[in-house]
Amino acid sequence: MQDSQLIPIRKAAEMLEVSVDTLRRWDRNGYFPAIKSSGGHRYYSMDQVELFRKDIFSMAKSWITDQIGAEPEAEFYCPNSGVFQVRLIRMEKELLETRKDLSWASLIVSAVGEIGNNSFDHNLGNWRDIPGVFYGYDLRKKQVVLADRGQGVLATLRRVKSELATDRDALHTAFTEVISGRAPEARGNGLKLVRLIVERYPLSIDFSSGNALATLRHDKKMRISLQKQSMEGCIACIRF
Repeated sequence: MQDSQLIPIRKAAEMLEVSVDTLRRWDRNGYFPAIKSSGGHRYYSMDQVELFRKDIFSMAKSWITDQIGAEPEAEFYCPNSGVFQVRLIRMEKELLETRKDLSWASLIVSAVGEIGNNSFDHNLGNWRDIPGVFYGYDLRKKQVVLADRGQGVLATLRRVKSELATDRDALHTAFTEVISGRAPEARGNGLKLVRLIVERYPLSIDFSSGNALATLRHDKKMRISLQKQSMEGCIACIRF
């Protein structure tokens, strides 16, 4: 163990704005493991702490809007659906261990799974450049972020509903209508389930594709607005 690369638990707690006891608990349940010395003292690497502090939504947005496509950091990159499913299961395990009070935790996982699976199902063979999804979560901040550099909802739904003209119309259709047709063209069906989960349980989702943003809040009517920056592909932020 090289002391120059490590910081003690108290310093790590200060940087993360949590208590030392919280870090000890996160270490015990495997959420944020410490590096232990031979004497049992907990240490953390600076890289480990900085990665934990990152704003994952800003990272995902920068990735999806970058003109030159490049793979995101390995920690957040799921190049195929198999990797995504493994990480989804890991998130579920961590969520159940750290939020035992959250009786509907499995539905958060279901919503995340639907959004992530949509990206793979509807862009297979049609990625703009980088295949796969950005998938990051911070259970401390109660936030999950997914993004893809795919074709976007409008292009996908036009395969079965050619009359759709705008990103706004496409998002409304995706979240409210059951689309008939063979997969992967039935993009709206999974997102309709996501909307129903938000209606019944206290979580929120912001979902962007093209120049449209769908805002879903528990106990509020879904709102679809236009945003200044148009984004190819999709990006979603789930908060609970």
